[in-house]
Amino acid sequence: MPPTAIEDGDKTLLVMEGFLVIAAIVLAIWLLNKPWRSRRPSRPNLSPQERSTTTATPQAKNTYRPARPAGSSSIKFGEIGSGSTAAPRDLKGLHDAFTGEALNEKRGLYQCGACKVFYHTESFDLIRAENGSRCVACQAAAIHPVGAQARPTDGRDYTPSLVTLGNFRSHFGQVVTFEGRVVEVRTSRRGSDFAVMFERKKWAEGFKLVFFRGSIRNSGGPQFILGMKGRTIRVRGLLINHNRWGPEIIINDRSMILSVR
Repeated sequence: MPPTAIEDGDKTLLVMEGFLVIAAIVLAIWLLNKPWRSRRPSRPNLSPQERSTTTATPQAKNTYRPARPAGSSSIKFGEIGSGSTAAPRDLKGLHDAFTGEALNEKRGLYQCGACKVFYHTESFDLIRAENGSRCVACQAAAIHPVGAQARPTDGRDYTPSLVTLGNFRSHFGQVVTFEGRVVEVRTSRRGSDFAVMFERKKWAEGFKLVFFRGSIRNSGGPQFILGMKGRTIRVRGLLINHNRWGPEIIINDRSMILSVR
């Protein structure tokens, strides 16, 4: 066969192969897009509550709906007891006659039956130990615990007298406010107690503030106490005349020192 005829046959074969490839591609595309089964529109999954809502028939505006009887109630009330609780006392404006603190009923209260001033329990304990249970306002030995039956009008406040070196001896056994100039600060023989002296006399004779070692820290510390020399002090406390150590006010807390100048 001549070479030209062979070349023409090859070209024809290539053209046919091209048509077959194109036909195969078209067939594949048609098969992929053929609707093999009918598809229904999807329906959202509804909960039972939603289904009942969507299928319920709207209620007419004038439909009668029975109401709950006015006398019924689902709340159960307990029976009212016959007992009663005493109302809290009105202690506003009243203070512990010993410390000057505002009264707090939770700390326990005592009251003088003679002059009607109040004390906290811890104040009465100190008065019992240091002042023979006598009231620091009127000197009566008539302090008693306050019961729930006490009326708010039963109490009165106590304002301590302001005393000086000139008149302090007439106020023994009372809580006073004293003001005076410190002339000397002495240390006890054991070195742990202090006497802030207002008179140049012996420890047992002169009027003084006494700081025992157990209360030094609460009272400001040694440097604070030693620094009182030459200063004018105002202090609130129980003025006693000790049978051995003479006139004094025992200091156990920094708050008892009202001013230092």
